[in-house]
This record gives sequence, structure tokens and C-alpha cells, in this order.
Amino acid sequence: MLDAEEIINFVTNDEKLRESRIFRGEVYHDQPILRRASELARPTVPAKIKEMKSLAYTPEAYWKTSAWLFRTQGQFMADYTDDQPYTEDFTAYYPTYRDLTVEQLRGYFTWRSAFRNGSAPEAPKPFVLLYMYELINQIGVSEPAEGAELFRQLLSEYSQPGTEVSRYGQRWLSDYAAYYGLPPELLSDSSDSIFDSAVMTLINWDAADSEKLFAAILRLSAYPIESSAFYQQEPELFSDAVCRVFVRLSEHFQLHRKNSLCGKLFGKLVEIKYRMFESAVFFDTEPLRNCEYAFCDIHRYSCRKGIWYCTKLHGNRGRNKALGEIVRTVDSLLRELTGRYHKIAAGENSKSTITLAQKEIAALLAEQKAKEVVRIDIDLSALAGIRSAAARTCEKLIVDEEEPDTSETEPVISAQEPSSGVDNAVLNESESSFLAALLSNGDWRACAKAHSALPAILADSINEKLFDDFGDTVIDFSGDTPMLIEDYADDLGSYLRKCDR
Repeated sequence: MLDAEEIINFVTNDEKLRESRIFRGEVYHDQPILRRASELARPTVPAKIKEMKSLAYTPEAYWKTSAWLFRTQGQFMADYTDDQPYTEDFTAYYPTYRDLTVEQLRGYFTWRSAFRNGSAPEAPKPFVLLYMYELINQIGVSEPAEGAELFRQLLSEYSQPGTEVSRYGQRWLSDYAAYYGLPPELLSDSSDSIFDSAVMTLINWDAADSEKLFAAILRLSAYPIESSAFYQQEPELFSDAVCRVFVRLSEHFQLHRKNSLCGKLFGKLVEIKYRMFESAVFFDTEPLRNCEYAFCDIHRYSCRKGIWYCTKLHGNRGRNKALGEIVRTVDSLLRELTGRYHKIAAGENSKSTITLAQKEIAALLAEQKAKEVVRIDIDLSALAGIRSAAARTCEKLIVDEEEPDTSETEPVISAQEPSSGVDNAVLNESESSFLAALLSNGDWRACAKAHSALPAILADSINEKLFDDFGDTVIDFSGDTPMLIEDYADDLGSYLRKCDR
């Protein structure tokens, strides 16, 4: 058998190899191409890491699970620190200590030490997942609450949308709180808790104020509300319209449907068997426990004889498309009824939903117009002239008793009663036709439709234009049907006849 030196000489002096195009034209420095195994540099292995690796070869480790070995090795290395950074990226599925090279292990413990000290240096994804496994198994923490805080910091620094850290991290954090019985308030800012809180607000719509209700819709709607031109320019009107439509639809479902509106949007609560810390390396120290845990009424856990169950809305826990279609319809109707901003198509809703939304938005706009205060402009520059004229009038009214009246008798001109003033009000064709239909008990609906206008908007416009003359509204539209005020019927008839002439 050839020794190592002969093999090296044979390879380096081979004529075919030397003439090969692999080496032709290349310049090589004076260094050995092949080396003996004894000459290769080997990484320095700290004694602690050697001892940790040896735990995998103990008699107990042969019949125990890999999760047990991970927890045992993790507890052994819980306080270990290092100063050998590892900057290369790599991939590892379900990474554990025995899966990493010595360089990767030293890099991991160096990164973990830095993170525990408050910094957040760049790290390969397996490092983050491995540290999550440690926290789940209570490695390196004195109590569960401390682990939960570190878990949240880890997600805040290293959770990118669409990654495994983001996808599994939020679920594991909820599982962590349930398994260790932490107060739900500690996780109030987690994505699961925020989603559940928003859905609970919509379920209890009759007890929520408008601000809280709109915040919940903003969080759950798939329609991008904040990008809407109408919302950007008139956020108060937009939020009022969205909330009123949602409440109106909720009332309608409550009275006429078996399921609630939220039941239609988010589905029903379902209890299913649940695997705690799924896809993580986790060693359960209490495999036969019995317990109950609730985040809220729509998110609960229970463990019966070691079998876990989860009760929650198991559908899409992100942005809700059906709710987004309702909000889009509100945006579309607001633009159509106000005539402001570029029109957009309504959402994919039923005809009854669109009709209810249209009525509610029309009523909201009518209420806003009714609340508008009539603006009175006073010309302050004319006050001096008014005072001067008033003073002259007073002087003329004061007559000395001894002074004979030598003034000539002037003819008395009787002042005419002021006219009703309706001649000064100008109604357009659609308003005049609508008013005539009401006076004659005609088909006012057909009239409004013929002019492509809403009855409530026409009645509002007539009331506004004739308010100065009558000092009151002439059409009452508080219900579903417009009603003329009887006291003004004759005057309104005269007005229309004059307009016809």
C-alpha cells in the first residue's frame, strides 16, 4: 500500500494532469495541493461544548427522545457564553445542538450572549429558531414571564413577514402563554390577541362606541381604508358612515337571519384537537396534565388527560375579504351620493346589503345638512351709518308741544304686507317636479327616479332653499315617506303656479 508521501508525489507529477486544461495557463503559488490529515487545521473546541456533545452518547440518550436530549443539552449550556462570531448564512430544519458544526455552535452561543445583553446582531435563521426552542423549554430563564418577554423581543427584532420565524413565532407565543398559564394581558400586543380583540368588538357592536368600532373594522378589513381618497380628505364622515352601515347590517341580521353578521364574516367557533408547539422541538414535562386557559370568549385552550384542544375561529385570521367588500361599498356610495372624488365600483355584496347601506348613508347625509347652522354675515362698517340714521329718526319723533305744526299734510302711504318671499327661492326642475308630486299625492318615487336623485336628497334641498321664507322645514322626512307640512300647502301651491306662469 502506498504511503501518503508517495500518493502526493504521484498526483502532482502526473503528466496528463499537468497538461489538463484545468491547470493550463494558470499560475499557482508555492503551496501544497494535497495535505495529510494531520496537517489540516482543526477548529478549537471548548471543553464545555465537548462535554455537551458527549451527552448524546450516554446510555440514557439511546432510548430517550431527541426532544429530551435537546432539553438536557440546553440546560447544560444554559449559562455558556462565547466570543467567536459566525457570519455565514446556512439552512437547517428543526435545528438542534447536535446538528450544528463546532463553528456554528460557537457562533450561536456568541450571538445568544449578545442578544441577552440587549443587542440584536444579524443572525442566521436557525439561530433564531434554536433560541425559540430554548425559551419554549424554559432554558436559560428563571420564570415563564421572563421567557415570554424575551420571546416578544426576539419576534420584534427578527420576525420578517412570510418567514418561518414570523409564521411559527406568533403561534408558539400564544401556546407559550396557554401552556405556562400566563395572564392574557402579557400578550395583548401579539397578533393573535389583537385579532381576537378586534373581532370581539365587532361581535359586541351594540356595546362599542363609534371610535372603537371603526378601529376594529380598520384592523380587520381587507379593503385598504387608509388609501381611500374619501377617507384621507373626510375621515370623520367616512368613519361615521362605515360604523352606521355596520350597525344597521348587524341589526338586520339579528332580526331576520339565523346567524349574526360576524358569524357570516368570520365563521363559527370550533373546538379541535391541538398539538402544542407544533413544528418546534419541545419536551413536555407534564404529559398527563388537566387544565383550562382562555385568552377571551373566542380563543380558549383545554387539556384533558394530556390531550390538548383549542377553541377559536380557525379560518383566516388576517384581513377579512367579506368585511372589506362592505367597506368598499360604503366608500362607493359616499362618492356617488356626495358627488365628490372619483367614483369606484361597489363591493361584491347582496342587493339587500347595498340597499340598506344606501339608505343609511342617505340618512346620515341628510342629518348632517339639517345640523348645518345658517351663516349670518354682518357688515360692521355699516353700523356707524345705522346709528346715525337712528339718531336722526329719534330727533324727528321728538316734537316741542309749544311749536305749531306747520308741516303740510302728506299723503299716507299704506305699507303693503311683505310677500311670502317664495318668489325669491329658485327650485330646479327636479325639485319642482318632486314638490308638485307631493302636493298632488302623486308618485314621488317615480319622479325622483326619473331625475336620478334620491327622495331624501330632494326633500333636503327643497327645505334648505325655502327655509328663509318659511322659517321652518316644509317637508318632513323623518320616516320612510316624505310628508308636506299642512300649514304651508296653500303657499307652496301658489308658488308652483307662479313658477308655471
